[in-house]
Amino acid sequence: MKFYINDKEVDVTLLSFNAGLNYGRFNYEGLVIDNYVISLTEMEFIEIVEQEYNRVRDEIKLDDESQNETSEFSVIQYGSVERLISSKQALQDVTISYLDRFLFGDLFPQVESAIYVINSTEMVSAVNGMIEISGRTFRK
Repeated sequence: MKFYINDKEVDVTLLSFNAGLNYGRFNYEGLVIDNYVISLTEMEFIEIVEQEYNRVRDEIKLDDESQNETSEFSVIQYGSVERLISSKQALQDVTISYLDRFLFGDLFPQVESAIYVINSTEMVSAVNGMIEISGRTFRK
């Protein structure tokens, strides 16, 4: 697993994430904003999110069936997390909508040394066995 701020590799202890309702908002004066990338293997991604993915997928499937609706999960026929990874659009949509902050909660210990606060998830992709998640941070 590797973590980058503005294309420079950084230690995980320098990162935390915004678990609040204002995740994704950067409307505060004086914020210093940086770009981040998290790079992890598909196996690391699966190990962290699979249980939560299955729980959310099953819940959304029941909702979709009872409301006669479709969701991000229906694109991959409510398949496994491996199937999710194989679908570019579903991987991005499901991760951004349901999994990103769960994943961040597992990856980033809440420590005083954190300088960068992840505050958005803008892109998720699978390339050559790696999952890359990117977005923007603000500095504490």
